[in-house]
Amino acid sequence: MHRRPTTYLLALGIVALLVVGVALVGCGGGDDTTTTAASTATTTGGPDTTPMSGGTTVTGDKYTFAEDNPVASNQHQMAFSYGKQAMSGLLGAEFITADANITPAKQVADIETFIQQKVDGISTWTLDQGAATAVYKKAQDAGINVVTENSPGDYVTTVFVQEQNVTHKAQKDAAEWFNSVYPGGKVLIIGGEPVPYILYVSHNMELEAEAVGLNVLERQDNMQDDAAGSQKIVESLLTKYPDVQAIWAFNDRSALGASAALRAAGKKIYNAAKPEDGAVMVTGMNGTQEAIEAVQSGVISATYSGDSELVGAAEIELLYRIKTGQISGDQIPKVIVCPYHRIDGTNVSQAVMPLQNPIQLNVLDKFLNYSTDPTTIDDFLAFVKTL
Repeated sequence: MHRRPTTYLLALGIVALLVVGVALVGCGGGDDTTTTAASTATTTGGPDTTPMSGGTTVTGDKYTFAEDNPVASNQHQMAFSYGKQAMSGLLGAEFITADANITPAKQVADIETFIQQKVDGISTWTLDQGAATAVYKKAQDAGINVVTENSPGDYVTTVFVQEQNVTHKAQKDAAEWFNSVYPGGKVLIIGGEPVPYILYVSHNMELEAEAVGLNVLERQDNMQDDAAGSQKIVESLLTKYPDVQAIWAFNDRSALGASAALRAAGKKIYNAAKPEDGAVMVTGMNGTQEAIEAVQSGVISATYSGDSELVGAAEIELLYRIKTGQISGDQIPKVIVCPYHRIDGTNVSQAVMPLQNPIQLNVLDKFLNYSTDPTTIDDFLAFVKTL
């Protein structure tokens, strides 16, 4: 695998997720430096002592939870934000959000604003850990807990990690699936921006493909980071490898571009529900709405989802439980692991669109019961040190 110089912008790879032209309801614009109320509910009385159950709004003191969204126009980030907003509503809390728009300096400024506003908890996906460390410490010193997605770091209370992003599991599953259909098959790998988690999952796919005996023809990275960029790459690769049997893409948009190139070349896309000899397998990651729709219509073979809307809801629920004393400092897990699942032609009819997935209280317990093993991210952290 080739390497290129990179920084420790642990989550700048969010730009390599699916970017669409609409913003999540309640999210600020890219140049807006203010926070926007996305969900409010007035409550009265003392700290809540009501058992939390699905579909019931909690009453008690009013709290304010804040999100700094790394890029609000991104479908993956829309899912996180949707869950956070919905959970805040169930908890009778105010939810405010700001859009960092892939700008680490703005993310730091937004969090400074949240600290000044004395919010009760902050949730974000860190763009630049080096830049964020000081402001996270400032939040901690102010008694404000910070939880993050897929971005461990200093002064972070808890990091929610999705298995498809920070472990080998989803890539291992893809490799084994490819090999079960085409033993020793010919595979192309489409990576993305030269940032840690994207480099990590792309590297994992190379390792796992080779481990099961697949023939990795080539890896190229979609630096343009959209479907058109991936389509152009795959069109060129098809002139060299017209007999490719599977394409793994690090995100859904790149998978869509790969599929477009294949279909333009007259090739069929593999559908697990209706397998055809010679059809090319194409997988993406993130379980976005357009990817689920593409699996439904047979445009791509699968997407790997981490239920980001449920993760977002769980983040706010954790902040609430900490604030209300339902979980004490020594009980707060440093790492909460969130499982992946593959959506393909055999199960896509049961898939729920991320922004339509009902959010219920106690969703946090799903993840707490799954795993809080801090060693889960050891391999990822070791990889990051090599960059």
